[in-house]
Amino acid sequence: MSIKTRWRFTAPMIQDAPDWKGVYVLWSGDVPLAVGHARGGADSVRSRLLAHHSRAASAGMAEVTHYSWELCADPRAREAELAKGAWNARESS
Repeated sequence: MSIKTRWRFTAPMIQDAPDWKGVYVLWSGDVPLAVGHARGGADSVRSRLLAHHSRAASAGMAEVTHYSWELCADPRAREAELAKGAWNARESS
């Protein structure tokens, strides 16, 4: 995984996330839990993170402590790269 900077998974911090297309990772401490993408326009990194945060009490989401993001030209392709890296990181733990 190459996205290193992480922010706390709180509504105020998410408000500072970019309103652009890109990818994001949801973390529990140092463990990546999920990788997602935003295609741009109304579907932005910020809007996706806010949607996840609105379900923070649901199963699995309660474990999320931080998030990270990266802007990119092809979010779907970058998501696939990051997901593969996240899976490999979990297997080697």
